Formats: sequence, C-alpha cells, structure tokens
Amino acid sequence: MSGKPRAASGAAATPASSALSQIRQRRERTLTMIVREAIAGMIARSEIRAGDRINESELASRLEVSRGPVREACRSLEEAGLLVSVVNQGVFVREMSPDDARQLYEVRGALSGLIGRLAAQRISAGQVAALRDAVDRMGQAAQAGDVAAYYPLNLEFHQQLLQAADNRLLADMYLTTVNQTHLFRQRGLVQPGSLAVSNQEHQQIVDALALGDAVLSERLLTAHVAGGWERLARTVAAP
Repeated sequence: MSGKPRAASGAAATPASSALSQIRQRRERTLTMIVREAIAGMIARSEIRAGDRINESELASRLEVSRGPVREACRSLEEAGLLVSVVNQGVFVREMSPDDARQLYEVRGALSGLIGRLAAQRISAGQVAALRDAVDRMGQAAQAGDVAAYYPLNLEFHQQLLQAADNRLLADMYLTTVNQTHLFRQRGLVQPGSLAVSNQEHQQIVDALALGDAVLSERLLTAHVAGGWERLARTVAAP
C-alpha cells in the first residue's frame, strides 16, 4: 500500500522549522539591539537624563515596536551600567556620584591611551583624512558655541580612533566604559572655552597619528581624557 509517510507524534523539529525558529530568534536579537542603541542614543543626547524613570510603553510607541524588545534592551542596558532597577518602582537612568565619574574617567584614560598607541601603528591615510574632517566640523561647532552639534561629532571622532586601533576586545572594553560617561559627559563641555580647548587637543592627536608617533599619540589621548575629567570636575564642584 503506497502513500506518504506520516510524521510521528512528538517527532523532532524538521530542518525547515528549525531554520525558521533560528531566523525568528535572530530577528528578535537584531530588533533588541536596534532598540538598545536607540535608548542609549537618547541617554547620550540627554533626551533621557540621569534619574529619569524609563517608561516602556512610551518608548515602545516612540520606536514603533512592541514592549518586548524594549524590556530586553533595558535589561541589557542595566547590565551595561546605564540603567538601574529599583524594586517596586521601576527602571531608572543611573545617577552617578562624582567618585563614580572619577573612576570611569581613570579607566577611560588608560584605554584611550592604548587606542592612541595602536591607532598610530595601524592608521591609514584615509582614516587620517576622515579625522581631520571631523576636527574641522567640530571647529565650526566650537566657534558657534554649539554643544548640541559638537557632542555627536566628538563621539564620531573617538569612534573613528577606535576603528583605526583595530582591536575588537579593546573596543568592547572601551565602549562599555564610555557609554556610562554619557550620563554626565556633556556637562564638561559647557564650561566657557571648553569646546575650543577640547578640539585643539583633537588636532594635536591627529597630527601625532599622521606622524605614526605611537608614544606621543598615547600620551596625548591619555591627557585629553584627563582634561575632560578636570572640566567635568569643575561642574561637579560648582555650587
């Protein structure tokens, strides 16, 4: 008697169903990462500030996603130190003490120095040109005293340095640290003259990288982060 064999009850998933399951999981992970980056960006731009309560429904509506990816993204950001969960109250953007900030800047300074040293050894002419362009654009924002325009360009500049260093493990460590500094980092740029000083340091860093001077690049980037902390510390100490 001929005929198609029937699938046994409780049989293992077929290759097709297994593949579909993997695709769904990949889509969910990708969407969660997109939402995570969007929320982190809101924090970096101070659209969501330290101490603010996270409203999952509002964020889901704003990002046009369900609450699931928002919830998963918030869990990831909590692990990264950007958010904190308070029992019976909800999830909040983390508030940092001056001592928390100092420790973060100390670690960031050490990592940035290593980025400078590696970038000087590996940077291409095209990457140097892109950094010079970023410095020019930051110069225009600094001249206008436009912190809102300067800050994302500053982030772009340091991201380009990270790419030039070409070390994935270092990039992961650096981003974990620097993402937490978004909670307060812009405050150090609002001091009179801070934008111009910061960008002059950027110019010196690019000049050292163009020369391939690893020792000088490391020293300048370490000093640049230390200068950022000094500017920020003045805002923390201000009444």
